[in-house]
Amino acid sequence: MNKASLIVAASENGVIGNSGDLPWRLSADLKRFKQLTMGHAMIMGRKTFESIGRLLPGRTTIIVTRQTGYEFPGALIAGNVSQAIEMSGIDEHPFITGGAEIYRVALPLVEKIYLTRVHVDIDGDTYLGGIDWTQWKRVESESHFADDRNQYDFTFES
Repeated sequence: MNKASLIVAASENGVIGNSGDLPWRLSADLKRFKQLTMGHAMIMGRKTFESIGRLLPGRTTIIVTRQTGYEFPGALIAGNVSQAIEMSGIDEHPFITGGAEIYRVALPLVEKIYLTRVHVDIDGDTYLGGIDWTQWKRVESESHFADDRNQYDFTFES
């Protein structure tokens, strides 16, 4: 089975979402997400997919849901994360793209984490949990300052 990569943006206090949306505006993070995931399978939960509301061009969308009969034209539907990774086929680099429960379940199947660490404590209703950062080795870190297109200071890590 392919090993997946996890891609996520999280605040200093672990928030990854609020009311079905990102709790910040970071243009550079969205560009990085597109660059890294282009041409690959993106594995996400149904709620995350519905918050996006559409297929993202140039990528295979695999939606993980327990809802029987769930369909979305152009997307693949899986009953669990392992099945979704298998459905990614020959893609040696499928991405786990959320949400919180999918991240938690997928963690044992992940070999690399692409993290955008957003340097702010922020209110939200969805948190990234379950990652023991002492078990991971940071190999890249690139710091950025807030500007007119990026609401907060942030660091790309992998």
